[in-house]
Amino acid sequence: MKSGETVTMEVASHHAGHDYAKMIKGDPALEAIYDWKQGQTLLEKAVPKTPGSGVHIMTGPVEVEGAEVGDVLQVDILAIDPRLNPETGKCYGTNSQKFAGYQFRVGHEDGTEYTRDGGHEYITVFEFVETPSGHMAWGKPVSMYMFPTVVDPAGTTRTIDNMPGIVIPHPIDVGGTGEAVSYPPGLGGAVTITSDGRGNAGQIYYPDVDLDWKVPLRPHLGTMAVMPSNTLNYENGNAGVGGANTIPPSKFGGNVDNWRIGKGTTMYYQVEVDGGMLMIGDTHAAQGDSELAGTAMETSMTAKLRVTLHKKATLPPMVQDLNYPLMETADNWLISGFAYSNYLDQLSTPSEIFSAGASVDLALENCFNNTRSFLMKTYEVSEAESIAIMSTGVDFAITQIVDGNWGVHAVVPKWMFTSPDTPWDYSCNYNNPSGTRRALGDARTRKLEQMGVADENSSVRKMTEHVRKLHATSVGVEQAHLEAIGRRMFEAKVNLMDKKENPLMGKRVLKAINDGPKKAN
Repeated sequence: MKSGETVTMEVASHHAGHDYAKMIKGDPALEAIYDWKQGQTLLEKAVPKTPGSGVHIMTGPVEVEGAEVGDVLQVDILAIDPRLNPETGKCYGTNSQKFAGYQFRVGHEDGTEYTRDGGHEYITVFEFVETPSGHMAWGKPVSMYMFPTVVDPAGTTRTIDNMPGIVIPHPIDVGGTGEAVSYPPGLGGAVTITSDGRGNAGQIYYPDVDLDWKVPLRPHLGTMAVMPSNTLNYENGNAGVGGANTIPPSKFGGNVDNWRIGKGTTMYYQVEVDGGMLMIGDTHAAQGDSELAGTAMETSMTAKLRVTLHKKATLPPMVQDLNYPLMETADNWLISGFAYSNYLDQLSTPSEIFSAGASVDLALENCFNNTRSFLMKTYEVSEAESIAIMSTGVDFAITQIVDGNWGVHAVVPKWMFTSPDTPWDYSCNYNNPSGTRRALGDARTRKLEQMGVADENSSVRKMTEHVRKLHATSVGVEQAHLEAIGRRMFEAKVNLMDKKENPLMGKRVLKAINDGPKKAN
């Protein structure tokens, strides 16, 4: 692709096999990807699994014309949407409480240990609930089960959820239609359940739980990366093997697992090989900071990206010598840090990252250093100023503690440097949707304030009343319909106001809206 062009990329979740009826059945692409027939080895199945390659099903790479080592790719995430199941018309995702999760380090509430011999990894299946307008609103848990001990099509016994491609053969569509499910030979038909992990042969254990809760959706890309250049000695330090595991993130990006890498976010990556070779995968519908259980709400998605190439010779200070994936949102910069910022070079045996990289301390140290440098270069502050800024105005948080190379990120509000006259909301309460602290209102609220709109709902009500008065045909029309018209007209006026080429006209229109129908005419 050329710089500035857009690309649409589909991503198949590596966890779709947790529920064939909801996440694979009837989808030709997913059925082809998950096809794994009896007797086929890992290298012979539809999507081969090479030694040390990780777990994710990656899409790409995409070559960017003219990209050279040292350049920077800017990737704008224009859209990211869950993949509908063709048979049900719905979207689903799963969360696996995997052996890589933090709970395996801490133990059960009763003090007993998590072990890897089966009977500890619960899988939760979520349905994405839509609003009446068709927007995905939240994830509703519809079933939960214990990952069973299985024999995969290659004949290997699996007591833990460590092999994407395995389709769990549930006897019925639990949490769905409730009907019996039949499995083709390569899609669950070649998987044998030996135990439910609790001593019961040939069964799957479904705990008796209410599942009376929901999770807000935060669609995002768990994995996005440029191709790393230094992978030849990854697997056990054997030079020439090539490739690197998709699980540990690093300077090239990869499995960063930050839920903020969603629609409206821009990412910056330093190019390591000619062409950049952009890849994505591991799409999530929701995740909390830390991804504590080992996975997020894993689902298949489609992303639309705009990729812009910035040449090394003309890079602005903020991305010069970029040695981590930099994130930009409307309100914040997000700086990433990892236990090992470049583990492929820093470790003599890079595949040992899964033990060496399990450190929040090291990740915080790297994030601190990256944030200090970013502030000093981008905003030209002194080192002393940068530390004062970080201590008083920057939030550091755990990104993930499950991907081998643990991550910490820093949230740097642009407000501190670009909006000195905008008030700040100091009410530390959890009713704020963006956290315990945020700028007064969100970005939209601040924009409306600049337009002279103090109360959006009041303005919409006024517009609705104008619609009623201006149109005699509105008599007998339902209030909800009038409000919908009023809302659309208000949004149209806001968009007009937001156009930089004629802001004065927009202000006059909004003033007319607030003054009443006569002046609006």
